[in-house]
Amino acid sequence: MNDWDDAERRVERAQELFEQQRWSEALEELRAATNINPYNAAWYFNIGLTLDEMDRFDEAIDAYRRALEIEPNDLHAMTHIGADLRRLGRLDESIATFERIEAVDPSYEPSYCNRILAYAEIGDHQRAEEMFYTARLFKDQCPDCYHNLGLSLLERGNLDKAVWCFRKAAELDESFPQIELRIAESLWQKGELEAARQHYLMSLRKEPGNTDTLLDLGELLIEMGRVDEAGEKFHRAIELAPERPAGYFHYGQWLLRHGAASAGLASAASADANGFRIGAFSERTAFAHDRAADAFRRVLALDPTFAGAHLRLAGIHHSRGERTLARKHLRAEMLLRPHNPQILLELSNLLIDTGLSRASIACLKRLVSLDPDHADGWQNLAVAQFLCDRFEDGIESCRRCLAVDPKHVMAVYNLALAYERLRKYEQATYWVEEGLRLDPRDASLQRLELRIRVLRWKDWLGRALKNLLFPTPTGAVQGVRHLWRGRKH
Repeated sequence: MNDWDDAERRVERAQELFEQQRWSEALEELRAATNINPYNAAWYFNIGLTLDEMDRFDEAIDAYRRALEIEPNDLHAMTHIGADLRRLGRLDESIATFERIEAVDPSYEPSYCNRILAYAEIGDHQRAEEMFYTARLFKDQCPDCYHNLGLSLLERGNLDKAVWCFRKAAELDESFPQIELRIAESLWQKGELEAARQHYLMSLRKEPGNTDTLLDLGELLIEMGRVDEAGEKFHRAIELAPERPAGYFHYGQWLLRHGAASAGLASAASADANGFRIGAFSERTAFAHDRAADAFRRVLALDPTFAGAHLRLAGIHHSRGERTLARKHLRAEMLLRPHNPQILLELSNLLIDTGLSRASIACLKRLVSLDPDHADGWQNLAVAQFLCDRFEDGIESCRRCLAVDPKHVMAVYNLALAYERLRKYEQATYWVEEGLRLDPRDASLQRLELRIRVLRWKDWLGRALKNLLFPTPTGAVQGVRHLWRGRKH
């Protein structure tokens, strides 16, 4: 057998391995084949497909480009490059790639279909719709087009139309990947929880081992109040994929929030107490927190960079009064530079609670830089700045919060409090009155209003007495005027 025959044999073997989802072995055979014959574009294309299955998109792009060096107008290779660039978040390059495909063959429908999703991801939904209607000129019944437009509609909150598009995609292709999940997500957002649950179950019937679906279903069940069932789903996800950290993370969060009230966990806690019954709710809570801590440690053992795991451990240690350990995990979470706004917000709260207000400022500045319209992010940043005696910065952050949400009562309260601390009572009075206009029954604002009134009178009285005791030519008169002005408020 000569080398060329060996290369062909390796490619045939690679195809068998690919069909068995043995990606690494298939890749090894394909690379061995291209080492023998580096002039076969189809083999480089197959290397790209295999790398895509392994989520190694950068390397896949390189493989497709090698194929294009041999066959420059291979539209399939160009399409895969555009799709992988989109997966990597390189959206401008992705769109440019599909535009080059259109220049080569204006009737090639995938160049339009794929741009629906790319434009949706950059927020240009009008262009996404234009691509949808252009694609239909060349292929009227394309399930991918309906699916991609559905994602654009979902992003815009057009939930009824999104559900219709996803159902149309399923009608055109019953085996369309994860289409039941898309329908379930849309129905969940619409508030049709039972219908969403049914579609998650339909998806699981098609893919019983899909742990992502199990985890999503678990979160939905929590929202439906079916807490014990949710715990079972999270535990099942761990059983199916013990090497995946996401299952342990969801299970740990479930233990923190609901574990103490779970009948199953209460029974486990009782059995775990060396013959002594653990019946008190506080004891069950401690047991649930211990189990949760174990789950989060397992997450970090599998993936030390998993976002949120250090944060959850920090919260557990803080609840136990273990400040040093809490701070250790908070700093570890910060080093990961999280991008999730909710994680950043929770992280900032815990940093403040553990006395790390300066670190909280850095965390919150990151949050509002990622999402300038995050009202609670600006509010928390103001609190952290006030705690560090940076009142002017805090006042500016409160104003940024109110620019996003003019009815944010806490921001109004903090503005009033900041001006009171700076002894700027006119501004403090203005903002406390604004707050009471928004929420007349707010007890904190009522107490602050009384405090400001007392402080204003003390301030005016002090200045009036000073002018009476140490008069200037107009001092006594000015003191009386201030007193009368104060009575008008």
